[in-house]
Amino acid sequence: MNQNQLSNDDKWDVVILGGGIAGLTASIYLAKEGKTVLLVEKGSKLGGRGISNNVGGAQLNLGAHALYTNTLEILNEVGVNISGKTPKLSGSFVFGNKMEELKAIEVFNLFLGNHLKWKEKMEFLRFYRHIQKMSLEQLNEVSLEKFLNETIFNKKVIELILALVRVSTFTNNPELVSARVAISQLRSSKVLYVNNGWQSIVDDLVTNAIKHGVTIQKNLIISNIKGSYPNIEITTKDGNCFSTNCLLSTINPQNLVKIVENQCSESFIKKCSEFIPVRAACLDLVMNGLPNPKINFALGIENPWYFSNHSTVAKLSDKPGEIVVHVMKYLDSVNETEPLEDELELEGFLDYIQPGWRNFVVSRRFLPKLTVSNAIKRPLNNQDLKPNYEEVGIDGIYVAGDWVGNTEILLNASLISAKNATNYINQKFALQYI
Repeated sequence: MNQNQLSNDDKWDVVILGGGIAGLTASIYLAKEGKTVLLVEKGSKLGGRGISNNVGGAQLNLGAHALYTNTLEILNEVGVNISGKTPKLSGSFVFGNKMEELKAIEVFNLFLGNHLKWKEKMEFLRFYRHIQKMSLEQLNEVSLEKFLNETIFNKKVIELILALVRVSTFTNNPELVSARVAISQLRSSKVLYVNNGWQSIVDDLVTNAIKHGVTIQKNLIISNIKGSYPNIEITTKDGNCFSTNCLLSTINPQNLVKIVENQCSESFIKKCSEFIPVRAACLDLVMNGLPNPKINFALGIENPWYFSNHSTVAKLSDKPGEIVVHVMKYLDSVNETEPLEDELELEGFLDYIQPGWRNFVVSRRFLPKLTVSNAIKRPLNNQDLKPNYEEVGIDGIYVAGDWVGNTEILLNASLISAKNATNYINQKFALQYI
C-alpha cells in the first residue's frame, strides 16, 4: 500500500499531487476503476485544510467548518460516512460599527421588532423569494455588489444580505465575487456540523483509498515534471525519478506552474496569476462552557464577524461539558489588515456577546490568515466558459481543487472537479483500446 520506497522503474497509471480531500477523493474513484494510483503528499499529514487537531481530547478544525449537504452524494460514493447534525436557525445579529455602539438582535426578533422598518422587512423577504425562483444563468457576468445595488433599495437590507453571503461563502469582497456563486450558496444553505471534526472525513477517505489499493507517499517533495501523456516523468527533491501515464494535480496552481518543465498554456498561467485567495482570521477555542449559554451563534452585520458554538449539535470532545467555539473575521482579500488588530477585534466581539469568556477557556489558537479557498470565484466573460479540468495545456495533466470550475466553491468545487477529472482520465485510458 503505503510509504514504500519508490523505484526509478515505477510506472503508474495516475499520479496525484496533494493529499487533501480532493486528492484522496480522486484516488478512490481511479483505484475503483482498476488504475494503479500513487498519491503524493509533501507534508507529514493527509487531509490538507480538512484536518482536525486533537487538543486535550477535543477535535479542533482549522477554523469554522460547516459541511454543505450538496457534498454528501460524492462523499458517499467514495465511502465517507458522515455523522453530524444541522445547527438550529437561532442566534443573534450584531449591528453597529464601533464596539461601544454594538447591539445584538435575536434572529427571531429581527422581523418582529422595530429594528427594521416595515419596508426593509418586506424588501428582504421579497429578495429571498425572488432568488429562490430566478434563473442563475443571468448572474454569470455580474458581481454580487452590482447585482445587489441594482436589486435592493435599502442599505440595511444589503448589509444583512452581505452578512449571510459572508457566512455561506467566507468571502468579504462583494465587488469581486460572482453574483451567481453567492446567490447559489444562499439557495443551498443547509449545513451540518460534523461529529469528531472534519478529521473523521479525512480518516474515512484514507481508509478507503488504502482499501482500494492506492499507494500513498508522504513527506515527498516534487521538484520537476516533464513530458506528456503517456510518458510524464516526475523528479523528487532528493533526485529520485518515476513516471506516469497521467497526472492529476490538486496542489496550489501557482506551485504546479513552478514545477512543470513544459510551458503551460498562456491562459492557465494568466488565470493563476490573477487568483485572489479567500482568507479568514480565526480564533479557535476549547472551553468548559459559556458565560451566556443562551447565545450559541452570532453574526456581525456591519462588521465581518462570526461566532458559533459548534458543540451545540456536534460531538467534538470526550470530556463532559467541554465545548468547541469558533470566532472568525472574514478578511478583505484586497486590503491587508494587521493580525494583532484582528485578534483584538475578535476578542472585543467576544467581550460583547460573551462577557467573561476568558475564564472559561481551556485552550486557544489564533490563525491570522487562514486560506479558506485558493481563489474568489469572479464573474465570467465568454472566454472564461471553458473546460478547466485540462486547461493546463499539457496532454495528460489535469487539475482539481476549490479554484477549479466556474460556479462551485469551497469543498463542493474540490469534490466535483476531482470527480470530473477522474472521468476524463478514465476516458483517456479507454480511448487507447478503441
